Amino acid sequence: MKELHVFAATVVAALGVTAAANAGCMATVGLSSTPKPGLAAGKPWFVTIRVLQHGVRPMPDAKPEVRIRNAAGKLFTFKAKKSVIVGSYRARVVFPKAGRYTLGVYDGFPVAECARVHTFKPVVIVSV
Repeated sequence: MKELHVFAATVVAALGVTAAANAGCMATVGLSSTPKPGLAAGKPWFVTIRVLQHGVRPMPDAKPEVRIRNAAGKLFTFKAKKSVIVGSYRARVVFPKAGRYTLGVYDGFPVAECARVHTFKPVVIVSV
């Protein structure tokens, strides 16, 4: 009987932690810009990423990254670095070749099961 009580207490505690984590388990991502039409392959696109918990509170501990995928399905990842503004991160993205790319930003939410990729309009990169 004592084992049943210990098991029940463990389950209740785990559910409580999960509920608490999920209560704040959402972030929005904003970009300072998207790649300009006519951006050439091999040229950098500098972008500031703003990560806000619940779309309100800047997240100082996120680890965002820009993810681009070419038409062949190859994924390229660019980690963003903290800027001086809390909740803002800066990335340097280089599209390796001309073509169409999907564009996403992984928000880097500190709780892994809460993190997700936010998608943006695909971009077309021109040849040099």
